Amino acid sequence: MTANSPLFYTEDTVYTDNTNNIGIVEKTWHDTVRDYTNDKYDEEALEGPPEISDHYFKWGLPPRGWTIVAETLGRRVIPDSALRLVDRSFSVGDVCKRSSQDAQSGTVIDVSMTVSLQHTLTNNVIHDVPGDEIQLYLFPEQGQFVSDSPYRVGEIVATSYKAAVRLRNGGMVWVDDALELNVVVPETASRVAPAGGIAPALIAETTEVVFPHQTVSTDRENIRRGQWIYGAFDFHIPPIGTVLRSEVQGISVRWLPEGTEDYFESEDEDFANLKAFSDKMDGANWTVGDRVVFKDRPGAYAKYDMTRLGRERYGGFDVNALIVTATHTKLKILWQDLTTSIEDAIDLVPYLLVDDHDIWPGEYVGRKDITKMTVDAYDIDLDYTQIGVAQHVNAKERTAKVRWFNDTDKLTPENISDQIEDVSFYELVPHPLISYGIGDFVYLPHTPYFSNDGNSQMAAHEQDSGGIMSSLARAILRQGNHQLTQLARSFLPLRSGHSTPVYAHSGDNSTTASSENLPLTCDWYGQIVSLNLDGSVTVRLGFSESVKEVDLPASLLIGAPEDDDDEGDDDYEYEEDQDLDDSDSSMDDEYDDNDDIVEVDSTQSLRRLMVPDGRTLRRNDDDDDSSWVDEDEFEGTEADDEGDVDEKQDAEKRKQKVGEDTGMTSSAQTPANVPVPVPPPFARQESAVSDQTISLDPAQFLILDIDPDGSHHFASRSPSKLNHRRIARERKILSSSLPEGIYVRSYTNRLDLFRALIVGPRGTPYEMAPFMFDIHVTSNFPADPPDCFFHSWNTNGVGRVNPNLYEDGKICLSLLGTWPGEQTSEKWNPETSSILQLLVSLQSLVLNNMPYYNEAGYDAVQGTGTAAVNAELYSERTFVLARGFVMFAVQNYIPEFDSVVKYLYFEKGYLKCVVEWEREVIANSEGDSSSPTVDTSSGRIVKVTKGAKILLVKNYTTLRRILEEETK
Repeated sequence: MTANSPLFYTEDTVYTDNTNNIGIVEKTWHDTVRDYTNDKYDEEALEGPPEISDHYFKWGLPPRGWTIVAETLGRRVIPDSALRLVDRSFSVGDVCKRSSQDAQSGTVIDVSMTVSLQHTLTNNVIHDVPGDEIQLYLFPEQGQFVSDSPYRVGEIVATSYKAAVRLRNGGMVWVDDALELNVVVPETASRVAPAGGIAPALIAETTEVVFPHQTVSTDRENIRRGQWIYGAFDFHIPPIGTVLRSEVQGISVRWLPEGTEDYFESEDEDFANLKAFSDKMDGANWTVGDRVVFKDRPGAYAKYDMTRLGRERYGGFDVNALIVTATHTKLKILWQDLTTSIEDAIDLVPYLLVDDHDIWPGEYVGRKDITKMTVDAYDIDLDYTQIGVAQHVNAKERTAKVRWFNDTDKLTPENISDQIEDVSFYELVPHPLISYGIGDFVYLPHTPYFSNDGNSQMAAHEQDSGGIMSSLARAILRQGNHQLTQLARSFLPLRSGHSTPVYAHSGDNSTTASSENLPLTCDWYGQIVSLNLDGSVTVRLGFSESVKEVDLPASLLIGAPEDDDDEGDDDYEYEEDQDLDDSDSSMDDEYDDNDDIVEVDSTQSLRRLMVPDGRTLRRNDDDDDSSWVDEDEFEGTEADDEGDVDEKQDAEKRKQKVGEDTGMTSSAQTPANVPVPVPPPFARQESAVSDQTISLDPAQFLILDIDPDGSHHFASRSPSKLNHRRIARERKILSSSLPEGIYVRSYTNRLDLFRALIVGPRGTPYEMAPFMFDIHVTSNFPADPPDCFFHSWNTNGVGRVNPNLYEDGKICLSLLGTWPGEQTSEKWNPETSSILQLLVSLQSLVLNNMPYYNEAGYDAVQGTGTAAVNAELYSERTFVLARGFVMFAVQNYIPEFDSVVKYLYFEKGYLKCVVEWEREVIANSEGDSSSPTVDTSSGRIVKVTKGAKILLVKNYTTLRRILEEETK
């Protein structure tokens, strides 16, 4: 394993020293989500070396090689070398690998667990108890799904409990408020742990909810107001006693999907009628420290020869509580190659940094031919050329065998083809609506019925076989809008409390349920336990009187909405096309004639760039020392003079030699043996800049005498009220300080709009590929950063070309305020930040040689073995997609950059370089193409997987044809 590779993961059970001190991992140094609030701790409650704790409180993660563990005695920061793995937590549906450096992953399809138990009173310990023989002491619990009728399903979102205490004078009382009880550990309590157990004193003090045999204290009023079982309140008796019993007093249930809540008291008949859902994980989700009891208490105590305390000594209460002291988890894994195996959980690692293009058997996938797309827009419509179901998956070669549906409007097992095609990962995208996973909860469709043999069938009458209504409801529910949710409910199987369900009970062949044959339980709500290769899924009906499983077309299911209250959004909220208040003209006066220009050389400016997604800033050692702009040069410049900038810049650029390399940002040279072609002029629509010729290096900055067309993302916005002096300053900086490879165009009649073309830097997967950005300066500029939009040419739903650049045009960058930077220096500064700074940041920090680690938090695993495979595959994918950007640019007319594209790709020979590069990569990838290869000296991709080669061949064929046609 690679040095500094992660050894532990969140929720691992570990021994924290050479004794029986056990703990649960809460935070690791390689977590991708930082905890800047640290709400769980105060600095005094986190034990460990001060400098290590300080690092955590400052950066949100412990330093490399350290882990935060919750123990019975509190929370500690502990070196990895002092920990020993006991068990690892997985759930049904989780994805894992045998090693973080493996390409192949698998899905957990079953979990079984055995536990060690310690009696909290006698301290007897037993081992190897199957997890399905026990249940929580306090039951039901928060997070469970329950039903109280055939019409309603809900989730327990809160619980309250009560406790009975025996005082020192023998009086017994249900205290008024159990939350006001404080656990007291007697001085005589043993701190010596039995073999395989936990010290009795530690058992007594490691819980927020009280349990039998714990000594507790409270105030006298809590005792006086309580419900007395035996005796009466005596002011002279100290309010200290022993817990006899804890019980759930009430639960709050949030009903799905409308979100209304009801509260149930334990004494009510409605509470007794609640039925809990039989989850696939029942009996396999125990954690060290859980308080439990046996389901069959007499039988279990006899089976394990364990002493069971009688009720007579404890006021008639059963005080036989147990605590889980150890777990051992076994997993059944379905691997991508369709093999299955039984594994110990500790022999596997969680696959947390899942590749966007990974595919698993049974998933619905769509194919989009990006080599034929000519639209410059992100299309979210289901415009797939084909829709199918993944079968065998070769993760190393990045290919999947797919069975296609004969008709994309009828996604049912009866309509799937028997023919199987080997398809590249990079041509496939998950179906956005039919994207279920094992363990997901779903609403069943309107009209299935269940036959006697347990197999699902479709009702005899006509079905919504394409899943249109289901897909619509699912899409609406995912919006999270309460009003839309009400609309979606009209497509759901039941309308809570007032509609007859359209289901027949098991064995009933009718297509609707009359009042005489209503199902006794909610057979319209279930949990997916298997994704089948014919497009169906197996659903566990956990509310049935006897739990059963049925097969149904996945296209007809509706995903049950999840409660996102406790989950953060991975992506920073980005509001696009927000309505701007252009009435505020105060900014015109904010930057008056005293507004100084900060003189900063390029090296200093790079140090001040905003870092995308919290990554560490790396200096670009290839930058020269030229300054942005000298303050004296700007002295006296007025807004009226800005129209002359283009003429001056144009004249300056005409003096440059044609052979100078303008498209790269590093010192790497053009590949050897690839002569630069000099084709004759070709017939294409002329650029908007009439005085430009293809034989001259086009200017990097120009102000165009045309209006932006509809392809400019912000062209439809009303012109902003601007500080003309500040805009003149921005243009002056751009005219004199643009790095090589960046081209910017502005407009005479729209001072608030810019368009930029950035050529991918050498030594990166983006080399020689064009990336276009639209920029809008708002009325609040420069107090606020500009708006920026990315044109995701030709990806069209296939995947992002960079973690910071989304297909819908969103750009995640601290400088733009679309990502919460860790440091103040990473954010937009009205006095020092500029459009140039934004463009250089995009070129240097976003389009880098290892784009995978741009993803939020992934810098924590850079240099470890955890994501090395994923990082290589990501670079491979971006390389292939970036070649598609080249294809788009040379096939489509872009008014602002037509002369630039002509010059770079035909006059300067970039297109020939790209074609030759692709040809070499394809040749190198013949034979064993199970992993991509990068030339460490140049940073160039030299070999790709079979899946990438399939798409690269298509791109190569198209680009070679274009090159041949243009060079005739």
